[in-house]
Amino acid sequence: MNALPAIQQQFESALTEFSKCRTIQLLRGGDITVDDYKWVMRQIFHHARENPQIQALATVYFRGEQREAVRGFLTHAVSEIGHDKLALNDLARLGEDVSSIPTENALPATTALIGFPFYQIYNLNPVGYLGYLYFLEFTPTSVGGAYMAALTAKGVPAEAMTFLKDHVTIDVGHNKLMEGYVEKLVNTEADLEAVGYAMQVTARLYANMLDGAIEQARSGVDFGRNLEETHRFVVPQGGRGASEAVA
Repeated sequence: MNALPAIQQQFESALTEFSKCRTIQLLRGGDITVDDYKWVMRQIFHHARENPQIQALATVYFRGEQREAVRGFLTHAVSEIGHDKLALNDLARLGEDVSSIPTENALPATTALIGFPFYQIYNLNPVGYLGYLYFLEFTPTSVGGAYMAALTAKGVPAEAMTFLKDHVTIDVGHNKLMEGYVEKLVNTEADLEAVGYAMQVTARLYANMLDGAIEQARSGVDFGRNLEETHRFVVPQGGRGASEAVA
């Protein structure tokens, strides 16, 4: 089946709903602040850190002809490694001390976004994971340029938007990969419905993550340390890079 036109239509619908969230409305209205942006990037760090491993996990369930997608999936996953470092570097360039960020707990809405693809892969149709991935890859290439322009107008310098810039440009290539994944993996109506549902959920949860970050910027509630990460990371001298695992 040629599922790509239907999936692209699902994406456009999901993006429309996502764009109604408070954070995007603040951005479009010129009411977002640099501090708001900092908190958003903190949560993007926590989310981006998990994505390479989640994408690799999805391949565990590929069977038969689905295995033809494994090489591309794993290569794609490897290319996502280090995107969390871009987010930390952007924060550092805005004068933030990033040394404690890798060992802090993500905000609740961020944890929900991270947890959803695990649930989709383990408990639902693993092909539905493509809906999660499709939304993450196509959103930056669709609207990322406009978001960057709005942030520039609020005083965020270009050198503190490397995460966004990387995704606006590199994700163009990833979008082509998505077409191949859809061709190899979406073979039934059930697959198509799973992808559409996952895309809707991802759009809603990503919006919740952004809105949660904005709320955090104003409330300052502390959600504590992540004990699984504490003592397993060190930040390079100067606080410019992301953490590196140690034994």
